[in-house]
Amino acid sequence: MTTNSKSTARWGAALIAAAAVSAVLAGCASPVLDDTPGPSGVVVGAGPGADGELLAHLYAGALRRTGIDAAVRDLDDRAGTLAALDSAEVTLVPGYTGRLLGYFEPSAPQTDAEDVFAALGRALPTDLTVTDYATAQDRAVLVLSEATSAAFGVTDIDGIAGRCAELTVAATPAFVESGGLDALDATGCVPAAVERVDDDAAVHAVTDRGALGALTTASPALVGADLVALADVPDRSPGDDETGGDAPAPVFTAQNVVPLFRRDVFGERQLDALRVIAGELTTADLAEMRGRVDDGEDSAVVADEWLGEHA
Repeated sequence: MTTNSKSTARWGAALIAAAAVSAVLAGCASPVLDDTPGPSGVVVGAGPGADGELLAHLYAGALRRTGIDAAVRDLDDRAGTLAALDSAEVTLVPGYTGRLLGYFEPSAPQTDAEDVFAALGRALPTDLTVTDYATAQDRAVLVLSEATSAAFGVTDIDGIAGRCAELTVAATPAFVESGGLDALDATGCVPAAVERVDDDAAVHAVTDRGALGALTTASPALVGADLVALADVPDRSPGDDETGGDAPAPVFTAQNVVPLFRRDVFGERQLDALRVIAGELTTADLAEMRGRVDDGEDSAVVADEWLGEHA
């Protein structure tokens, strides 16, 4: 064999060996390596109030469990929070579906949970997106004492509409922010007076003076309170056709917890972590945790304990 022939043979053998090694490595490739990589670090914006901070720590903690750094940045108000998201100062902000929809499309008429979520998706700028919403929500709710409910013979919102003129409405800031007063006006509920009060004062007004309490479902003040929550039209089940024609829709707009974040930032592991909150967080969980934070516990610790039990 000539020198050229020997060289050709050695190169051929080397190529065959390299191909064999490549085939073995391809067959043993880890699915983790094939996963879309996530970012090295993110900033989660915390909106105003105990619930904004608590939700921010929930989402930041869930993302940390995927192996990335996640910091929480306090922001002053919803407009400032969303402006920070728009300018990429933060990566994700937690919110409520109805309030977010009201920000991006103020005239949106939807109130059912699925309709609100779908409308929010359509209203978002192209660089922002959401993933699944949680069953947990902070939706407007009307409450009466058992005595007032029995005296009026009402257990739902339709029943109270014609009696509003006999009642003072004690409305919390969250009720007003969620569009509750506008929704009452649309139903023909014109109260004798509207008092702007905090959550505890609203409950006391109901029990002490027979007022109509206007709060939201995740209010810690409602936990253990012996009150009658006036029934609203229930949301449709996920996957049902959109409400149409004369089908009744809820009076109060759905306010499900949802993460709003910059598109194409997270890998599948991070999206799965966000879906854990969607699948596990309930309104009762949210109210209980908010109560603990109101009592002085650290929101990061409270969030981490919940994640340890559910994530």
